[in-house]
Amino acid sequence: MVENTNITEESVRFDDPGRPTLAYPSYLGILFIFTTLLVGVIARTLMHWMKTSFPHRVVMFFVGGLVGFCANRYPSFRPLVNVCYIDIDLMLLIYLPTLLFCTSYSVDSHSFLKSLPQILLVSAPGSLLTSLIVAFMAYYLIESSWNFATALLFGVICSPIYPVEVVKQLKETSKGKYISVLLLGEGLVGDATVMIEFTALYGYLAFALSNASQILLLLIRYAGGGILLGVVMGKTAGALLSIVYYDMLCAVTVTLAGAYLTYYIGEKFLYVSGLLATVITGILVSTKKSAVAGDVEQVVTNFWLIMAHATNTVIFTMVGVVVFEKLPYVISVKQVSLIFVTYTTVYCSRLLVYSAMTPILRHIGYGMTWQHCMACVWGGLRGPLCLCLALTVLQTPAVADAGEIFLIQTTGLVILSLIINATLMQKVLKLLGLTEISLAKKANMTNCVKRIMVTRDRCISMLKMDRFLADANWDLVHAGTTIKHPYQQQMSGREGDSDDETYMGYRYTTCPDCEREIPNEPTKKEFAEMMREANQRVLKAMKISYWRQYEHGKISKDGVRTLIQAVEVAADSEDGRVNLEQLGTLWRPKPPAEWLRRKLVDMLATETSTFQIPHTYGRQVCYEMASSVWFDVFIYIVILCNTPVILCEVAIPPPVPITVIHTVKILNFVFYIIYFLEMVIKMLGFGIYGYFDSNWNKLDFFIIVMATADLALDIIDTLTSWDKWRNSNSSVLTATKLLRMLRFLRLFKLARVSVPKIMGYIDKMIDIQLAYGYDVGKGFVTGEQEVCNLLPQLVDNVQIQETLNSRLEADRLTVTRQLGLLQRDRPWTAITVKTRQATTSTLNIMLLDAMQLKEEGFLDEMEYTLLVNAIQDKVQQCRHRGSLVAPSAPETQLRAVSWLQGNERLAEFFLDNSEIINYNNEDILISRGEEPKGIYILVSGLLEATYIPPDTDVKESIPNYEFLTDLKFSEMKQDFIVSGNAVGVLGVLTNRPYSYTVRCESAVQAYFIKMHIVKEAFVLAPHPIMGLEASMWREIGIKLAMLVLPTVPTYHSWSSDRLSMRLEHAFVPCLKAFKIFAVNELMEDIVLLDGVCQDMTTGELFQPPCYIPRTVHRLILPNSSQLLLKGNYNSETKLLIIPAKDADELDIMEDEIDDVQCELVSNASSRCLYHKVLRKLSADPRSQSRRTRPKRRRAVRRVNYRESVWGKRQTSSSNIPAGTSEKELSSKYYKPSLVDFPERLEPTKLKEKQLESVSVTKSHVSSFTSHTDSEQEIFATTLTKNKRNSNGGRDGRD
Repeated sequence: MVENTNITEESVRFDDPGRPTLAYPSYLGILFIFTTLLVGVIARTLMHWMKTSFPHRVVMFFVGGLVGFCANRYPSFRPLVNVCYIDIDLMLLIYLPTLLFCTSYSVDSHSFLKSLPQILLVSAPGSLLTSLIVAFMAYYLIESSWNFATALLFGVICSPIYPVEVVKQLKETSKGKYISVLLLGEGLVGDATVMIEFTALYGYLAFALSNASQILLLLIRYAGGGILLGVVMGKTAGALLSIVYYDMLCAVTVTLAGAYLTYYIGEKFLYVSGLLATVITGILVSTKKSAVAGDVEQVVTNFWLIMAHATNTVIFTMVGVVVFEKLPYVISVKQVSLIFVTYTTVYCSRLLVYSAMTPILRHIGYGMTWQHCMACVWGGLRGPLCLCLALTVLQTPAVADAGEIFLIQTTGLVILSLIINATLMQKVLKLLGLTEISLAKKANMTNCVKRIMVTRDRCISMLKMDRFLADANWDLVHAGTTIKHPYQQQMSGREGDSDDETYMGYRYTTCPDCEREIPNEPTKKEFAEMMREANQRVLKAMKISYWRQYEHGKISKDGVRTLIQAVEVAADSEDGRVNLEQLGTLWRPKPPAEWLRRKLVDMLATETSTFQIPHTYGRQVCYEMASSVWFDVFIYIVILCNTPVILCEVAIPPPVPITVIHTVKILNFVFYIIYFLEMVIKMLGFGIYGYFDSNWNKLDFFIIVMATADLALDIIDTLTSWDKWRNSNSSVLTATKLLRMLRFLRLFKLARVSVPKIMGYIDKMIDIQLAYGYDVGKGFVTGEQEVCNLLPQLVDNVQIQETLNSRLEADRLTVTRQLGLLQRDRPWTAITVKTRQATTSTLNIMLLDAMQLKEEGFLDEMEYTLLVNAIQDKVQQCRHRGSLVAPSAPETQLRAVSWLQGNERLAEFFLDNSEIINYNNEDILISRGEEPKGIYILVSGLLEATYIPPDTDVKESIPNYEFLTDLKFSEMKQDFIVSGNAVGVLGVLTNRPYSYTVRCESAVQAYFIKMHIVKEAFVLAPHPIMGLEASMWREIGIKLAMLVLPTVPTYHSWSSDRLSMRLEHAFVPCLKAFKIFAVNELMEDIVLLDGVCQDMTTGELFQPPCYIPRTVHRLILPNSSQLLLKGNYNSETKLLIIPAKDADELDIMEDEIDDVQCELVSNASSRCLYHKVLRKLSADPRSQSRRTRPKRRRAVRRVNYRESVWGKRQTSSSNIPAGTSEKELSSKYYKPSLVDFPERLEPTKLKEKQLESVSVTKSHVSSFTSHTDSEQEIFATTLTKNKRNSNGGRDGRD
């Protein structure tokens, strides 16, 4: 302690062992790190507020320089910055895995692999060439005392790039995606190359490597071992990541541990390139992103972005501290000038490398133009690896003097590249023409901006109705919510366009007559560019659809990965179309598996397949014996017993004891007799030809012939003096041993027992592969259908829309047909996929419901966690379930039809009154123009439905075709129908001729339910809401609503699953008794399915299928005389009512039949209620006396919806038809047939005829006027009545 008192703080050098590092508290280092992070946050916030493009890392370097300068001038600061001098190995271990893994994990794996030839070419040779050029410059200009190895080390340190800032700007441009991938790949592979070069040179300068062979072996071991370690760790981390699906903490921990363990094991244990291994691990893990949930993957990505940001902030601050505290004396005018020389040399060498390699780069990967080449040259920023390697040299005593200059020059190079290149990158891209935006992108952005502004206007109009916001300053709201076009700066302005700031994307011509602006047709070049952009947008929509299906449990993780890869390959192709031939291999068995299974089947072919049972008694006995299972078991046991004898005879070396020789000979003779008798028995039982038809018998015959030759040698050995055991010089010994070895062929016969197991395993593998293919195909078909529905929103050019729609529809039909054929051949594979999909979809809906319960306050945090964990366990079990599901029985399929679920009585009725019919390929089930004849429920096989538009445009009804995929009724359509679907439902409901033809694409089995059976079933279940007819209309209505509602602005952002769950409570009521339909507050939305109706307020006519706006309050139905349209509307109006939340269907309809709100048609006649009451009063002789009596006040009677539709139920025993069971009478679905009550119908028909004859004599005008007056009168009368009742009730309460 006394000796150290003379050491002053000024005399302590950086490399002095006496520097008191341990004397400073360790918590000061933690204080410095987290204070640096906080300062970085403040600096970043100020930069965002000032909207400056100055690099954040440069700001943190100067912040560190300021702290280092203070520490140099004021010694009290030194304990705080002491952490900046930590061991460089520890610094590399802490910081490098984070930077490398973050970059490699965020890179697009498909684009990276496609650009890998370009990346390898510019990273490995390019890095070496850059190092050599910079080394020559440093050797002659920077420091004359350096040898060439030291100068080359300096060149290697200046080579790696870290283009993070540039990549962010490139991704914002339309043509910068592939450049960004190339730069990121060059940075990753270049870092690994530089690290390997640095290790070799560093070892040479430290005298650890003395000759070229040692350096070469080091490079091979370092690079090869790093690649192998990266593959192993990447596969391991990916497998662990696929296990944790919803676990966010485990997913982050797996990636964190994988990155650091890979680097640490490689560098410290295996002495291979941990940097290269970490890069490969990150890329392989990025390919497994689909193995976790979408929100979990987003958390992992954000975690690594935060880690990389924190690492860059700390590294640049620490380097600034070191440079300005310990090396201020090195900074001079010469060194600053040399920094610019180094910067110029580095980028000139980079330009030379790319210029030399451009002819090769143009023909590999994504290609390369000279503009892309210049962008890559300018975008090669230098990063933290250069600084870390310079600090490594600075801490090495052998090259510490050179390390000071290394650090100054490298730091200046990094800072200059960030200040100049990163700041001016956008201008360089604009100068190169890479920021130009295509016409299609401009038009698409224009449409999006207009849509957002329309949404804004609707939102403001709704907020104005809020009583709390009514007095807001709406002018400021409009000004504060008006957004500018993102491409406004690049828009070529026109005169008079100052008011329309969202205009962009089209050129207009003003008509000289009407002065209207007409959009010009795009040129061929613009059209090709628009088509290319539309293809990319469609592919992006497909990718989003696949991810959404995966999140909802409709595709497996492997399936979505395959589909995403197929889309990415299509994005790189010229036509932008998914390769269906490549996908088609997934739903066809692999040829090797089919060949092996066919061979195994041939091996199992029975011996009795080619001959008849013998007639003689002796041969019959032999046949029964050879065909017996016990006979085969006995032969197998003999073979097992013979095996040790064969081994003993072959393995025992001479001389062999005489007892062993005799024992082996006796046993061989016994086994030979048994095998010979087996052959004789089979020949007698099966016949000579039948015996040799079996491959196993051919093998037995060959072995017996060989055994006969061996037995002959044994006889010669016994009867003569020649000894085959001891005569090793005999030439016959070799043949003898060969014959004995052939006995092992008999063991192959034992493999016959395991052949069924092998076949079962092969069948299982084929089924799993085909199930996977069916899963991929199902996801592809769903994605194509969703994108077809989104085409009007994605593309605004009609010609491009039609082209893309026809292409997508053709691809969808092709894959649908292949899936149908696969389901026909192997139904269990399709059933397995469908069962898994239905299970996972249901579980995802349950998760959403649990989340809603939590938001509504029914569940606290702990209860919600327990419930979600229980559901997620089921999700994991379903995702990892590998067993196949057998197809359901035909009866089960019929019971599972949507409009029969829960009604066992109807299911039994249909089973009793229908039959399964077999149809051959090309048979016609339904022909266009035929009258409906019943319903087909497909049990197995594949049907092709071809829709042909009707000859006349019928707007009052939808066409008789229930397999619609869009609302374009005027176009021909084609679709394929698989098992479990019902055909002909709409024809039964509407009684209109078929508009389509159904043809058997394969052999088909289907239930056929005749028309009169369905009509009888309607009577068995006549409930107006839950009956059979209403349930059938509900299914048709939901299918149509799934096509109609997405066109409504309210449902634009709704997914198909969310929309289907919203429609789950929808119903289709019976409106036969209605003339005026009132929309009450319990109805959320209404969709017109069939027939017509009219808005009573505006007179707008609605034609099916369409959405009834929420502004409509009363609808006029065709039964009403107020329908202000001429014509005879025969189609009954059908409305799909979507109730409000927690509203009951019967409550809605009971409220509907209030006589103040709506008008009903009489059940017994065609008269309105008013005229029916007047007629009854005039026919009643006591009507006059009733009129003189004072009116009795009573409450408004609530009309029963069931009675208004059915009429009052006949409850007397005389009206109940004979044969009706007690169960039928007690059923809520029971309603007596109208045939059983003819007395109710005859008077009605007579009155209708009389009214018809009277109405003919009246003029149309007077009829219309009288009906209108009567309806107005009854409405006024009922309204006055209700007012009186309400006043009476109020008086009573008073």
